Amino acid sequence: MNNILVCLLGGTIGSHIDGKSIKLGSSLNDKFWNKAGAGFQLRFIEPVTYSSENATVEDYKIGLRAVIKEVEENRPDGVLILHGTDSVAYFAQLAVRVLSYLDIPVAITGSKLPPDDPRTDAIKNVKFALSLLAAGALSEAGRKTFGIVFCESFMGESTFIQAWQATDADYYGDHKKFGVKGEEAYADRKTVMEFLEKETSPKILTIPNVPAFPYDTIDPTKYDMILIEAYHSGTQNSKVLPEFVRKATEAKVRCYLAPAKNNKNSYESEDELVKAGIIKMTDVSLEGAWAQLQLF
Repeated sequence: MNNILVCLLGGTIGSHIDGKSIKLGSSLNDKFWNKAGAGFQLRFIEPVTYSSENATVEDYKIGLRAVIKEVEENRPDGVLILHGTDSVAYFAQLAVRVLSYLDIPVAITGSKLPPDDPRTDAIKNVKFALSLLAAGALSEAGRKTFGIVFCESFMGESTFIQAWQATDADYYGDHKKFGVKGEEAYADRKTVMEFLEKETSPKILTIPNVPAFPYDTIDPTKYDMILIEAYHSGTQNSKVLPEFVRKATEAKVRCYLAPAKNNKNSYESEDELVKAGIIKMTDVSLEGAWAQLQLF
């Protein structure tokens, strides 16, 4: 029987139906776990509860610290983290960098509907996640299992995506794979502890790749770093953005572009942005870049 640490962090899977509202507060009772967790020895912790749309880096740190403490003290066979779906890609990208040094399989899952909704995907997701953890505990390679389990909308079946590939969910709550794996940026224990012990996290302004974004309305000095999402070609606006980057760089506020591409040839717009001082983060998703900036 596999010994699994279950970390509950809220989200839809940690919510219940109250009239016509979905409210935070777990409905994961013994009946649920008898169905979803049969055959497993489960140990539960609930270090913090939050709705994923309201998540902060400090919330993430509380959850990650609790997992590390339990794993280092009790060494379970695997870790199941229940998290809300809205921001789970960001959580997973940070978690894989922080927890990988533990060398233990980790599955992160949630649900699109609360557990007390008859149509919920919570049970199938938890069952599938636990089966992955059980398989992962059997081998050295399996201990590298680390990713998100979600119910794919087209087939209606639970599936798995590796955490370092995860991008933000689409309208249906499905995650797409970021197809290129860049250099691994997983942290060692010393770096992890330094990150978790910081009293404050960097203020990172993340700007989406929308046309005609009003960069001139932003005061970059209010932030520690600025992360700008590139278009699929790996570049961005070269009309107004370079001046914004120069202004930020002169104020010692670093500007990053992700996901950038490491191609032999580059667009003129890329060259303009690099001249202005932008730092390209190549072969990493926006969510992964955000996580790396939190750590490093």
